[in-house]
Amino acid sequence: MAFPDAWEETAIITIIRYDATTPIKLQANAITETIDISEPDYPGESIPNLAGGRVWKQSPQEDGEITLEIYPISLDIDTDTTPDLNNGLFQFFTGDTIDTTTPSQPMASDTSWAAGVDRTRSRFCVSILWTNDTTPPTDATAATAASTDSLRFTAIGCRMVSHKSSFTDGILKTTATFKFPAMNQDGTVKMCRWDSGSQTALGALFTNSVYDDEDAWT
Repeated sequence: MAFPDAWEETAIITIIRYDATTPIKLQANAITETIDISEPDYPGESIPNLAGGRVWKQSPQEDGEITLEIYPISLDIDTDTTPDLNNGLFQFFTGDTIDTTTPSQPMASDTSWAAGVDRTRSRFCVSILWTNDTTPPTDATAATAASTDSLRFTAIGCRMVSHKSSFTDGILKTTATFKFPAMNQDGTVKMCRWDSGSQTALGALFTNSVYDDEDAWT
């Protein structure tokens, strides 16, 4: 095999909510129509000086964004051995305590919220994998097979800042946007990463199951 002329049609997407006691993984490849990746910009502008020249004024790197257009069917986030890939991100956006095995029906997004001033939202890892592996991994953050070609983008420390649903096209579609900072709090680790492998395996991205550890990149 060799790299295709272009990556088309299919990708593997893994969304991990890691602020729970046990990280919750959702495989979103089957419900996704569109993937938009906006890496953090490096803004700046030139400032004119009195000599008629220009001085470059650099600004801090901005946040990045990942936007997914999906076709949700239910609120369920079933992550057992046979996950239902057409479920939505409703509970991820609301911040529910999620039963990932056999949740009771009917389901409703959580409307309660503990009293206090802490309104910290859930954080996520979002990983997108393109590969010509004929038996690709079910987790985009996992290793790929040897002698295959792959390209992967991953962002950690993501917040889901937008979750909008519409029936404008005659089908229920939700547009979800994840925003992530360019760097960790200490300014020592970049929060997004590209991986590529030609006729070789991509390694697993993390050495543990926490996913919020900015020093966990392998």
